[in-house]
Amino acid sequence: MKRKILMATASVAWLTASAVQAQDASQVEDIVVTGSRIAGGDRIAPVETVGRETIAAAGIADASQLVRLVTANSGSEAQVDQLNQPQSSGTAQFNLRNLGLGSTLVLVDGQRWTNSAVVAVDGSAFVDINSLVPMIALQRVEVVKDGASAVYGSDAVAGVVNFITRRDVAWPEVSARYAVADGSEESVIEAVGGLKLLGGDLTLAASHFHRSALGSDERDFTQAERYGRAAWTAVTSYGKPGSYFRPSRNGFSPDPACGDPAFASAYLNAPTDSFCRLDYSDFFDLTPEETRTQLFADYRRPVGDMTLSLQAAWSATNTIARQSPSLPILARSLTVPASHPDNPFGEAVLFRGRLLGAEAGASQAEFDYRTWRIAGGLDGRFSNGWTWNLSATSSRQHVAYDKPDTIGSALQDALNGLGGAGCNPATGAPGVGGCQYFNPFGSAYLGTGTANSAALIDSLIGSTGLRGASTLTTADASTSGEAFAWSGGSVDVAIGAQYRRSAFRHDWSDLVNAGDLLTAGVSPDFEGDQEALAAFAEARLHLGDRIEAQLAGRYESYDGDEGRFSPKAAIRWDVTDTLALRASWGQGFRAPSVYAQSGAQASQLSVFDRGAFVFVNTLTSGRADLKPEKSESLSLGALWKPIEGLELGLDAWRFDYTDQVVKESAQAIIDQAAADSAGGLSGTDAQGRITRSPSGALTFVQLYFVNASSIETQGIDLSARYRHGLWGGEASAAATWTYVDAYDIRLNASAAQVSGAGSTNLNNIGRSLPRNRGEFALGWSGGGHAVTALVHYIDGYANDRSGITDVSIASQTTVDLLYSRTLGADLDLAVGVVNVADKAPPLAQFALGYDPVVADPRGRVFSLGLTKRF
Repeated sequence: MKRKILMATASVAWLTASAVQAQDASQVEDIVVTGSRIAGGDRIAPVETVGRETIAAAGIADASQLVRLVTANSGSEAQVDQLNQPQSSGTAQFNLRNLGLGSTLVLVDGQRWTNSAVVAVDGSAFVDINSLVPMIALQRVEVVKDGASAVYGSDAVAGVVNFITRRDVAWPEVSARYAVADGSEESVIEAVGGLKLLGGDLTLAASHFHRSALGSDERDFTQAERYGRAAWTAVTSYGKPGSYFRPSRNGFSPDPACGDPAFASAYLNAPTDSFCRLDYSDFFDLTPEETRTQLFADYRRPVGDMTLSLQAAWSATNTIARQSPSLPILARSLTVPASHPDNPFGEAVLFRGRLLGAEAGASQAEFDYRTWRIAGGLDGRFSNGWTWNLSATSSRQHVAYDKPDTIGSALQDALNGLGGAGCNPATGAPGVGGCQYFNPFGSAYLGTGTANSAALIDSLIGSTGLRGASTLTTADASTSGEAFAWSGGSVDVAIGAQYRRSAFRHDWSDLVNAGDLLTAGVSPDFEGDQEALAAFAEARLHLGDRIEAQLAGRYESYDGDEGRFSPKAAIRWDVTDTLALRASWGQGFRAPSVYAQSGAQASQLSVFDRGAFVFVNTLTSGRADLKPEKSESLSLGALWKPIEGLELGLDAWRFDYTDQVVKESAQAIIDQAAADSAGGLSGTDAQGRITRSPSGALTFVQLYFVNASSIETQGIDLSARYRHGLWGGEASAAATWTYVDAYDIRLNASAAQVSGAGSTNLNNIGRSLPRNRGEFALGWSGGGHAVTALVHYIDGYANDRSGITDVSIASQTTVDLLYSRTLGADLDLAVGVVNVADKAPPLAQFALGYDPVVADPRGRVFSLGLTKRF
């Protein structure tokens, strides 16, 4: 890769020298365009802009909260959720139209950014928006709510989100903000400034953000006891004290100490309950402790008749997420021998539970992300008036993920009396010398049995120890200008080419490689890369003063395949001075991620095997022969300005997304293997992917990423904006609304179609998708004062989780307020309240009582901010 970067740098230098000698036109004016390679793309494409004022009014201090301001977005995993997102805490991403975390292309000033070094539990690769730039360096966010593969290539299936940074900062600014909610607080200090340097303009920005943890024990709606410890709450039959399978009874019995008051979180459903259960609702974070430092620099300088642009960004995020004291032992059976000195059952029994109970307190998983990006470009103009651009970027995110987990072999040795750091299980004698017994029973805590020393417990705990990285290198060349003109119109054209190389690697601890951590499963180390080449062309047709059309096409291949062509056609007709109609159609594709082609992801699933539900270790491996995902999009829109200052918009949209890369179903493989065996077959593919113990117990299932699923979705976006003079100032009102009419999923070609609109979609590939979402803003400013109110509306939807008693999740409306005042010429004060009425999330029968994909658990948040200009 270094060689290619050096070659690209030399090429840029050579082209720069050639261009300096050849051109004699004036300096190129810098224009940022989203949705088109030619200025004015937002006239045809449905582009929504979220400006700095709206971001400030919403009390947003980090990028993860931006997703709630875009109604076309749903299903983002932007909040910590150690129960369902255990490997990606601290990251966030956009998910336009709920088409997948990796189906929205994220740009910074029109250029790509590397994927995150972690993936979601379904294997989705995505760009971590938390790692981009300091919020103070952000001018606006432009969202293209239309398929844009023809313009931008792979990953733009659902649309594009472009983060536009500030330039030409006239005065240095320092901003400090403090916010507090019941049980948590956050602070951010930021600075941005500009100066002249070596004949150019340098913009510098920095920020430091810290948020304290908001634990699940700080909110009543998360508590299992509030709901009678119902089965759908954060309770489990894998408790501590635990339960034991007794061969003499052919069933389970709870630990004799389970009813002791010393174990406040352990309980029996009834005196005859076979399991000692655990209420673990106190041990998780609703928002984690998080610290983030970010630096950003942008430099632009005339070089002859050209403009040189350089950009650099660096981000460091540390997230500490609480979890249960230890993880449940799901997919492996451990034996407590009859000879164990504390075994009250008089026979060898199988242990069902976990290493530590509630009395040990929460454990912690730590995520450390380091991200950097450098970019450079040259812009110029040929003598015929056409502009040209050469640019290159390189970006990388590194992750260190450490999560404590029980070492299976060490725990089994310790149950046999061969535990402890000073014991050699091959030569030691049980309970003699440095060899110790681990006492899994409640008697260890009560003092009525052998106590477990801290050193012994430490010897039984290992770490995931993941060290991984994702990188992206790009090189672009393009030119644009007027191709020809006539008395009734003109044609502007842009053409160009792009090279990309992306890479991904994961290096797990030796314990995970060996499958010796009881919950992490088995994961091999891996690394892979992908190279892509693309050529694109776009034409903008001006047919008189009323009609404008766009034709675009992009041919892109990766890793030397035959390539894919993505076309797009769009048109806008200004019917009158106040009414415009627009339409677009396009096809797109998304190349399988490096992770889906080369990676591997372990998980422990509940499956039905031989008449019973059991947990089994699975490994989903990448496949190099995956096909690209394909899409087709259609949109029809109207823009109307009925009176001065009022703009109304309507866009109807439809996406047809096929060949989606998903994980195979473990249950389907198990069922097929059983059918093959019943049919007298042997050595089949399904049978070869299943491993059983000598006793016949299911221990492992090999899965793969495959092209299987499809989504058809359609709906309507509405928007309105109004400005009018009022009380010596200016009043403004704005609204956006998204209605999802259909979201139909097929898990594979032979599966029945499932409707996912208005559902949590826990049983398919989608994520939570309320049918209606609305954002409303009212504001007034004048005389150094400004007041803004934001109203957020989320429609009610259904919970498709298995085993619940109420499938309904109510709608929610919350209001944010911000008042700002200019104190003199160089000091601003801002006072804000998020969720003025302190509304709790609507009850959802999830483990912690709410849907973390949709709802904000913080409640009312007060903030105070000061901005000083120098």
